[in-house]
Amino acid sequence: MRCQLCLTAMALLLAACAGPDTRSTAQAPVGRPAASADEALASARDLAQRGQWSQSIAGLDAATRQFPEDATLAEERGRLAARWEQEQRALEDQIVVADAENQYNKIALLEKLVRAQPDDLYAASRRLYWKEALAAKLEPLTKCAEAHVVSRPELAQRCVAVASQIPAGGAIDQRLARVTKQLKASESLAAERRRLAEEKERQARVKALLDGAKKAIDERDYRGALDTLDKVAAIQPNNKELAGLREQAWSMITPQVEALVKLGDNLYLNEQLGAAVATWQAALTLKPGDEDILARVERATTVLNRLDELRHQQQLPDEVAE
Repeated sequence: MRCQLCLTAMALLLAACAGPDTRSTAQAPVGRPAASADEALASARDLAQRGQWSQSIAGLDAATRQFPEDATLAEERGRLAARWEQEQRALEDQIVVADAENQYNKIALLEKLVRAQPDDLYAASRRLYWKEALAAKLEPLTKCAEAHVVSRPELAQRCVAVASQIPAGGAIDQRLARVTKQLKASESLAAERRRLAEEKERQARVKALLDGAKKAIDERDYRGALDTLDKVAAIQPNNKELAGLREQAWSMITPQVEALVKLGDNLYLNEQLGAAVATWQAALTLKPGDEDILARVERATTVLNRLDELRHQQQLPDEVAE
């Protein structure tokens, strides 16, 4: 009962405070008159972008009187007025669905109170009141869903989500089912558009990489070309140009690797172990991970480490004698 009295008093207060609807696009524009029709258009669009719709449309009205021969002013006013009508409807519907969501959550909390205290008539009456208040929003929520299913699907989805929780008749259920079907179709279409956009971006990325690989081959940077082609393979492993470019790069790089390996072998046989290791490591920069070259480096490094140990051991007796 207390809740009902509070709500009644609030309604009366709001009714007393509310005057006649003074919203009008006839509001005088702020600032000096526009110097030209183009300036008026630019100013109106800027104001609309910032959400100052009344000022925007009023500015165009003033400019139309100032430049009556310019038809673009009236055309732009019509476009902006239509946009504002859509924006206003969306804002009002966002208020409706926000209120409904709040009421739905409030009812859920009151359900817990009533479950915990079945004899609490005040909590039960509050729950009943808010259920009735929420039920009254069923038609506005359904209209919200229908109005925004194409232009603002996220808002339409919110309206459907709340409306679906309110007991309804067959007609409302059918309308909500149609909106839900449209939303699913829109989501499928949006998903397909995202897929196509991603594919387009992937194709552009692959093309840029292939162009880079070809340029690297022309500049005899075969290792760089192969590294770039590895990136292509990660994105598009079945690319028809990939195998041919790889074969071209390897055909040029293989003789260089073989020459470095042979030079390293000769240095190793001539007991120039450090130089041999450096030469084989240069070969590895051209052919990373090659097991034969890695084995050579490991063998020579082992010998070098052993020689260092022997030199260290030979120095110890001299240090002890001193």
